[in-house]
Amino acid sequence: CCNLGISNRPSYSLLLRANDVDTSSSGSSGGNDSTSSGTSSGPHLITFDLDDTIFPVGPVVHDANVALMEHLASLTASLTNANNANANAPTTTTTCITQSDFIASTKFIRSELAKDGIKITYTELRKRTIQREIERISLIGIEKSNNNDNDSSSSSTVVTISKEVVSDAYELWEEHRHMAAERHLYHDTIAMLDELKERFPDATIAAITNGKGNPLRMTNTIAKYFDYCISGEDDNVFPYRKPDAGIYKVAVEKYQQEYNNINTGSGSGRVSVSGSDTSSDDDDFCWIHIGDDLANDVGASAQCGAKSIWVDLDEELYNQTTHTGSGTTPSSGSGSAGAGAGTDNDNEKQQQQQPVWSTATKEEQEMRRILNEEAQKYVAARVQNLSELPDVVKNISISMGSVNV
Repeated sequence: CCNLGISNRPSYSLLLRANDVDTSSSGSSGGNDSTSSGTSSGPHLITFDLDDTIFPVGPVVHDANVALMEHLASLTASLTNANNANANAPTTTTTCITQSDFIASTKFIRSELAKDGIKITYTELRKRTIQREIERISLIGIEKSNNNDNDSSSSSTVVTISKEVVSDAYELWEEHRHMAAERHLYHDTIAMLDELKERFPDATIAAITNGKGNPLRMTNTIAKYFDYCISGEDDNVFPYRKPDAGIYKVAVEKYQQEYNNINTGSGSGRVSVSGSDTSSDDDDFCWIHIGDDLANDVGASAQCGAKSIWVDLDEELYNQTTHTGSGTTPSSGSGSAGAGAGTDNDNEKQQQQQPVWSTATKEEQEMRRILNEEAQKYVAARVQNLSELPDVVKNISISMGSVNV
């Protein structure tokens, strides 16, 4: 297919080969982009990252964490009083679990597991942290109560937390995460998804995420726009989450097995991903991946055969929490996208500290910086507003011969 490049202004551009389709008629059509013959047109598969692509992950995680901390505070107070050996002792108010406490415990557990080379899912990591924090705070409360009663038995006290208690606390966090995601959707997320569905009715739309966010659980807002979701936590994915090719392999295979027959027109051929290579028996197969992370979304999906759109949103209009730019901005020019010197603002973004809830080590941050630099050459298009996406998707489809105009 044709070479694709990006430039800073406008926020997206597609550089087509000479004699390729004239893009002068590729703007918004006000209707679906189907061919005159009635066959399917546009992309066959559109996949979205979630966090910082269609909603800001920072306030979403913050809101979920607040709900979890409130729940744990109530829970540990109950456990402390239930474990108090003195039936006549007054009700004890325990020390609350703070988000900083929780993050510190998470980092401690990760570091201990890393010593033995053990990898666990984010779900399991959070559950272990929940259990550790409940036990820690409950013991503090029991010790305070026993000290007030001059009881020396606290040294032998053991707090046992059932798996059900931990699972319930985790499920509460996950529920509030989805509720918060619906509240914090970017202002034009729904309008953008609605336009994509209208203009490309034959396209399968899916989510590919490393975390536990699932648009199908966001039933009040965006569930109706998505056909399926693949998570890095899924049993058939972990530990091969982004930027590994494994998660993209599973996403494409699900499309092939369950959704490919929906696209009945030309260009709905079979696709497979093996390692970092994607092969198709139909050169017109069009898969577009959309995400904010250069390494995890742009570079990783492109190496698996997708055309990658980098969602690098306007800071004045969006609250994109974790800008993953490497400090350089892909340069404009003919041919393939290249890497050029970044602006001062881009460099400032890179130097910003990690979000307070992040548990990434310095080594992981440095590796991400390197991967981000390498991924810039794979950017097919860059958008700074979500409202630009439908036109960008169509332009990429045109360049691949998937839309006839």
